[in-house]
Amino acid sequence: MKVGLYFGSFNPIHNGHLHIARQALHQLQLNCVWLIVSPQNPFKENHGLAPQHHRLAMAELACNHEENISATDIEFSMPLPSFTVDTVKKLLSKHPDYSFHLIIGEDNLLVFDRWKDYEELLKLTGLIVYPRERETPQIPMALQPQADRIHFLEGELLPVSATEIRNLLKTGSSIVGLTPDTVARYIQANNLYA
Repeated sequence: MKVGLYFGSFNPIHNGHLHIARQALHQLQLNCVWLIVSPQNPFKENHGLAPQHHRLAMAELACNHEENISATDIEFSMPLPSFTVDTVKKLLSKHPDYSFHLIIGEDNLLVFDRWKDYEELLKLTGLIVYPRERETPQIPMALQPQADRIHFLEGELLPVSATEIRNLLKTGSSIVGLTPDTVARYIQANNLYA
């Protein structure tokens, strides 16, 4: 079983996230992609973060019509801040026969050597990188020895960000087309990001 692991705060989940998950599924012939809703990113401030149960609920709604993409709350029961390497080890203990591949952005690739136990993490998983720019990014020197474990997605990214969506919601603007309709309705019903 070849599984893509897409970590994020998904604050909120949007069509760009789903597009990346679909591209990883098809281009790398994954069996499925798991969206791992993170309670807190160790590298990010917590300001403006919707409660984790709302972010999970939105991710689950977004996955309802997706084939082989699902959301998980595995990190909710782990110590904070949650580190990717610890989550991967927990997943491997539950699914020792699975092959896991992290789906990360180019910006994360460039600082991957700052992640906790990054060398061990790269032995446990492959990396699937979605470029932010049109050109394929360079693999940092620290990761060169394991370059064969790093794969780049091809194709266009959708120009949408969670920050942009939150800013639109603060001003009462429409987010139609930026998130699945079910997510937009959930945000409105629960008065999130207003």
